[in-house]
Amino acid sequence: MRRWGANQAIEIVGRSSRLVEILGKARKIAAYDDPVLITGESGTGKESLAAALHVLGRRRERPFVSVNCPQYQEGNLTVSELFGHRKGSFTGAVSDRKGCFETAQGGVVFLDEIGDLNMSAQVMLLRTLANGEFQPLGSDTVRKADVRIVAATNRALNQLVFEQHFRNDLLFRLRHFLLELPPLRHREDDWLLLIDYCLDRLHHRHGVAKHFSPNALRLLESYPWPGNVRELIGIVTTGYALADGAIIQPRDFADRIELSGSAPAETDLDRIGRKLQSQSGDFWTLVHQPFLDRDLSRREVRRLVARGLRDARGSYRRLLDLWRLPATEYKRFMGFLRHHRLQPDGFRDREP
Repeated sequence: MRRWGANQAIEIVGRSSRLVEILGKARKIAAYDDPVLITGESGTGKESLAAALHVLGRRRERPFVSVNCPQYQEGNLTVSELFGHRKGSFTGAVSDRKGCFETAQGGVVFLDEIGDLNMSAQVMLLRTLANGEFQPLGSDTVRKADVRIVAATNRALNQLVFEQHFRNDLLFRLRHFLLELPPLRHREDDWLLLIDYCLDRLHHRHGVAKHFSPNALRLLESYPWPGNVRELIGIVTTGYALADGAIIQPRDFADRIELSGSAPAETDLDRIGRKLQSQSGDFWTLVHQPFLDRDLSRREVRRLVARGLRDARGSYRRLLDLWRLPATEYKRFMGFLRHHRLQPDGFRDREP
């Protein structure tokens, strides 16, 4: 269990459309007391968003208490962490102990990785959500739970419900409000802002200003960040620490990227490119609609177009031929790229 200060500043860095949309929703729902479920891949900043909800809400002067659910797998320990216990209520309970619901009275309880909560604790949490009461282990006293519950997970709770590892009725109560954090690879150019932010913090802390070389930035531009913001912070910190001078080179952090293994987002772009060139898919279905649905980011489409232009020797008209698009769709194709600022740098619209 970890407790945050009531007035702790929360910084969420980024200006991509998907992140701005999520933060806009968060500002609106912060004023309410209903439960919130935050979903997203590991490292996307779910706890920071939960803390922002606390700071923006009416409970900001009261505690924010964070619980890591996988840390407590044994039933009594989990229930004790959440609701407390009385001395002698189970083996090892040598004294009374307050749980997070009692510690956070008037504030917010953040349940991180809620998908790993064991069944006995799920039952008691459901009861608390239903009637606003809880009962410490070994106690005859029922207490009021004046808290807002914010839960987070990187797992598919619907699948856990299907596998009977998570209660369906608990899921319904937890996701009164749902916030889905996008992975960093779908946040356009936020990675550049985050790098600058991390470097500024390191400069302030250590008194030395450093920056990434153009080659290093080109390497990171093509990286899909499987570990998201958490991984980016680690890579920037490693590069800053190992750089001999003021310029961070690829050699200063390349081993961190190699350890991450293959990149799912890069594989997706390869697959789309192959389908476009093999006539097994249409540009408007494979790229245009997913981009409008925000399943493809602006940076991913730019990279896909840049790859195609390299194969087409820089010609957009030859690219249409490469992707099996009729010449009559040139105007529509170019209009789409220009309207959404999807033309990659370094390529001009010229005749083949």
